[in-house]
Amino acid sequence: MYLFKTQNGQEINFDNFLTTLKKIGACDCKTLFIHSDIQFGQMNAEIKRCDFTATLLSLFDNLGVANIIMPVFTYSFNNEKDFDVRESRSLMGALSESFRKQDGVYRTLDPMCSFAIKGKIAVEFKKFKPKNNSLGFESYYHFLDKQDGVKYLFFGADLADCFTYVHYVERIIDVPYRFDKTFSGNITDYDGNTYKTDWTISSQCGGVTLYERNDHFKKQLIEEGKLLWTSFGNKELSCISQEDARKSIQ
Repeated sequence: MYLFKTQNGQEINFDNFLTTLKKIGACDCKTLFIHSDIQFGQMNAEIKRCDFTATLLSLFDNLGVANIIMPVFTYSFNNEKDFDVRESRSLMGALSESFRKQDGVYRTLDPMCSFAIKGKIAVEFKKFKPKNNSLGFESYYHFLDKQDGVKYLFFGADLADCFTYVHYVERIIDVPYRFDKTFSGNITDYDGNTYKTDWTISSQCGGVTLYERNDHFKKQLIEEGKLLWTSFGNKELSCISQEDARKSIQ
């Protein structure tokens, strides 16, 4: 049974996805961090939405990767809305929200840039205590950056639009067009405890446009063979190692 039908009538099934993901190296890592946009085509109307996302998520289980991470950002704490690690919805797409709700998935206590994590590495993330910032030193991104065997998969998403790791590296090397901004609000943890706290994120200076630079960066990575990229359905699939990304950004 097909999952998507493209604009030109091509039908895409589970095996098409799995074969292509393996070709771009998504299986050759310890930890796979996934940015997603699942508009690959018209969804098969015979498949229920909950079954649809479950099928797509099972792709990653079939890759045999030890750890899966998805961003489950809410974009709410900086808009004066409280963050509940158990209930606050991900605004990073239907796939990330479905992943967040899976059994055995741990969500980090970052009200700005929380991760949903499945695998043994979740235990290490639980032990780690960030210093109340999302994209700087001693953040969850900083902790992830110290891990070996990490790759970033863009599952329908475009690296030029959504590679948040770039902003973390920019903060670490202290680029001139970013500055720290602190917000205050309430966080509710897994035990139901609610407390007020401050949280800092690296923000872009007003008037600085980075999209063209990021698009150029993506093309550069493809040309250098660091980003394995392919057109897929109405979207694209691409994958890059954290090490290659870091070296190229710096």
